[in-house]
Amino acid sequence: MLGRFSPSVAKDVFSALPPIFKLLIVLAIVNGFLIANTASTQFVVFRNTAIVKSIDIGVYWDVDCTSPVEAIDWGIIEPGENKTVDVYVRNEGNSELVLSIWAANWSSPEVEHYINFTSDYQGQPIGVDGAIRVALILSLSWDVRDITAFSFDVVIETHV
Repeated sequence: MLGRFSPSVAKDVFSALPPIFKLLIVLAIVNGFLIANTASTQFVVFRNTAIVKSIDIGVYWDVDCTSPVEAIDWGIIEPGENKTVDVYVRNEGNSELVLSIWAANWSSPEVEHYINFTSDYQGQPIGVDGAIRVALILSLSWDVRDITAFSFDVVIETHV
């Protein structure tokens, strides 16, 4: 029987799979049909913004971690200027964490050529229920052109 396909064997194998695997197989097949039929499909894409609080960390304005950061208003920044905002990052998970911090989703691609986002975080671990102060730093180049306003997201990722 080597090399021969038997529908009854395939049916027995499929029925023995856990329900989640069956669902994944069906979704993969449907996705294949959708991809094959998208040549004439048109898409409308628009940007959405939201804040999703991680279950591992909280970001706060105060050392006691009682006032959560929901947005940062950097105010007016002039060419050549650096602005710093201090926040407190608290480990709200159940194991020690290390962070990665960066900027994403700039309002336009040219903004990244003139504005630099960094932090003073040096990779120190944060213990369970521990909190550290992190300075977020925004720098505007002297030769900035044609930018009157901008926005971006600060991403703080946790690593166990």
